Amino acid sequence: MSPVEESLAYWKSIRGDRPVPQRVDFDPTDIPRLLTHVVFLDVIDGGADFRFRVIGDAVRSASRGNYTGQTVGSLPHITDDGPLMTGLRQAVECREPVHMPVPYVGPFKEVTLRDHLILPLTGADDEVTHLLVTIDLVDTRR
Repeated sequence: MSPVEESLAYWKSIRGDRPVPQRVDFDPTDIPRLLTHVVFLDVIDGGADFRFRVIGDAVRSASRGNYTGQTVGSLPHITDDGPLMTGLRQAVECREPVHMPVPYVGPFKEVTLRDHLILPLTGADDEVTHLLVTIDLVDTRR
């Protein structure tokens, strides 16, 4: 099973009979194998922007730097109407998984994107407060 398939199966299992699982249902210790492929984001102002909380090792090693604590919109290579921001906002608005691969724009020609999945998580008020993003990269540097 690919990391994206495994992530979706986990999200569905913690969702139960609700449309979207709550953030409190998400426990990283349930998915230790996936953590290297995961980016965990805070949703800011209903999707106006997103803050990096956790970046898995495989994703971070293929990135231009460690973005933990920064906002997605503050990154110079991300555009407000580009595929990444569009996909993140779509997950917040539709409250469903968004399977929308975005192009890899990192610094390494040996890295390509295989797959990308955005999963919403809600708070107690049933608003989407976090996104669990699973990124499956092919990295031939290793």
